[in-house]
Amino acid sequence: MAVSSAVAGFRDLGFAPVPEVIFTHLVYNTAPMKDSEQAQDNGCAIRRGEVVSNVSLCREHYRLTIVVSGEGLGERSELGSGFPVPVAGQFVHLSPQRRAPSCDRMDESAPAIDSGGAMLRRAFSIAGYRTTANGAEVDVIYRVVGVGTRWMATLRAGDSVSVLGPQGNAFPIVEDATSALLVAGGVGLPPMLFLAEALRDAGRQTVAICGAQTVDLLALTMDERVPPSPSGREATASADEFTERGANVVISTDDGSLGLRGHVGEALTAYCDANPVEPDDVVVYTCGPERMMEFVAEFCDVRGIRCYVCMERAMACGTGMCQSCVVPVRDEVDAEGWRYQLCCMDGPVFDASDVLFAQPSS
Repeated sequence: MAVSSAVAGFRDLGFAPVPEVIFTHLVYNTAPMKDSEQAQDNGCAIRRGEVVSNVSLCREHYRLTIVVSGEGLGERSELGSGFPVPVAGQFVHLSPQRRAPSCDRMDESAPAIDSGGAMLRRAFSIAGYRTTANGAEVDVIYRVVGVGTRWMATLRAGDSVSVLGPQGNAFPIVEDATSALLVAGGVGLPPMLFLAEALRDAGRQTVAICGAQTVDLLALTMDERVPPSPSGREATASADEFTERGANVVISTDDGSLGLRGHVGEALTAYCDANPVEPDDVVVYTCGPERMMEFVAEFCDVRGIRCYVCMERAMACGTGMCQSCVVPVRDEVDAEGWRYQLCCMDGPVFDASDVLFAQPSS
């Protein structure tokens, strides 16, 4: 989260797995949305998306590219302006608009997505965005871990997907810091790619520190001519996706199959120890398993470095109505010293110093 993109990261880094939220839809309303029904005041609405491509990146990981027009579900939307330009940190809430033509390729063990039950959308961080003659192209990266993502893996060009978004807030680009560290664990990678573009355009020096359980679960295209540092002390132009976005990388794998042997927190420590900077001149952004983000937040707190986390929560609606995606945050005004905020509306990006990673006692 990340949104649900970070769920599989718990497995990817060897942490305790969490149940997958079934990816699919609430009962479809085929009438165009009215202005008063917008999910937020930023142009977020339900729109029809069409699959452009669905590319395998590595074992269990895919990049789904969807083109989104100004059309609503079933007829042209009254909103008229098309898909708003998203910012790094935001997400889309996806579900199948109807049974895709390619769904007859699903294995028999996979239940039909359009079986008539009331089901939930699934939130995915935006990994990339482009404007084309056909509409807005949005990239999401996902890992196949259950029924919903298995369905996603069957999608082919021309299939339809219902898109609600863009939703959520953005990573802040801090004016007085000249450098940034992006710390991504497992499937916490997607929002870091989109953020790297924004940081490049803002003239920031950026290093991405990416961890995975093993090399074939790392959803990056590695340049074989430039191997990543085995010590984690040096950032290299080893990952094409980040190199294209002006960022070098430090890679860690739990089993040592690529880069530093160890978890991504060890890579962050190794790199910062070897490349010290003034705390006020760097900002850390992180997304991935919550235990990993807690480590990064504590690391930054000790060193006086500003840190922003992209949180993941199961989201039933994504619009703040169901109040289910709560994140406990510090609040000095509250009598108990903390309160809940909503990941979908107040997040998914939070100042790490505000987040209470351990659930407070009532």
